[in-house]
Amino acid sequence: MRVLLSVILAGAICAPLTQASETDIAKARLFEREGDSLGARQVLQRSADDDLPSLIAYAEFLDRHRETEARQTYEKVLPKVAGQQANGVARRLIELDLIAGDRDAAIRHYKTFQSTGGGDITPSMLQALNPDAKAAAVTAPIPGPLRSFARMAALSPDLNASELLPALARNIVTNGYQASASAESLEQTEFLKLVVRYLSQARELEKLAVSTNNTLKIETCESTQTADLLRVLGYRMRGGCGSDVVLETVNATRAFLTIDSGFPLAELEQSLRTNRPFVYDYRPTQVPVLYGTEYWISALDKQSGEFIDAFLSDPQICRLYLGLSKVDPETADSLKKIMPAAKLKAFAHVLDFYGGMFEIRNGVAQTPGGEKAWGAWQDLVGKSPKDGSAFYE
Repeated sequence: MRVLLSVILAGAICAPLTQASETDIAKARLFEREGDSLGARQVLQRSADDDLPSLIAYAEFLDRHRETEARQTYEKVLPKVAGQQANGVARRLIELDLIAGDRDAAIRHYKTFQSTGGGDITPSMLQALNPDAKAAAVTAPIPGPLRSFARMAALSPDLNASELLPALARNIVTNGYQASASAESLEQTEFLKLVVRYLSQARELEKLAVSTNNTLKIETCESTQTADLLRVLGYRMRGGCGSDVVLETVNATRAFLTIDSGFPLAELEQSLRTNRPFVYDYRPTQVPVLYGTEYWISALDKQSGEFIDAFLSDPQICRLYLGLSKVDPETADSLKKIMPAAKLKAFAHVLDFYGGMFEIRNGVAQTPGGEKAWGAWQDLVGKSPKDGSAFYE
């Protein structure tokens, strides 16, 4: 993407860079270099409406930071450029359309791509795309409501579904494990122990909800379900049913998880006092899994149990997941084709730190110096950038 848009910027925008656009682009790059991405975005966004070079730089910025607005911005660029520049923008739009699962848009941009010279994308690639790619994504269940799990795992409630596991992986890598007393192994921190205990309690609650369509439901205060639910939550009733009902703790560990996960205990207590039904949706949360669950489980020593348990049990797998989530999708696909997860796991730290800098386009690793420097890179690395993913291996 960076190479593609550098060509667009350098090549052949009919109107030359104005002094204002040069200043804005330079200022934005300085902000970004200093870590102020918001400042860089604001500078480019202000000048993008009236200035084509700034609009292209803004599109490049959004694409680099994987913002969803990148596609919309490229759409604005496309009718304003021609020739090879239009071909390059159309090609990138096709890639983003395929990633988003938008087959109609991909076909529309493919026509522009063909009319401006075409290239290595064929109609069969578009036909192979499933129009319901997003809906068909492989998911894994996490017991209980997402809100409760997010509270326990320190995840932002504003995360998109596709961002949940990368964020969880980051938390496990940074806060989930610590060196043991002998410094010879890793042991779970209190943070991760609480998450694991919560999952255990959530599964017990799920069993109570199975017979009522994944809903915790208590019709009356004196029902048998009341005692079962309170036992799992770590509470019991003091006093008879009615206005005198008070819930008191009998298991401090369970009660802590109940409160910390945000279970509506006050609403339950009020329902018991007024002898009214208590209903709480407790269906499992389905989260998308990058490359499917089998890819990750294949790299684990223990390959039984649920995916979320296996995921939390291996900090290296978490780091690999985090690293691959940062890598460009085309590049990540190329890497995992030549290296299984068990082998790639050894390079999880490299992908975590530097994965965002790896880029493969048309089977060629993108390197400084371009094609002229391939010989030097082969002497240095032992592989040519033409070897694609093998170059990074």
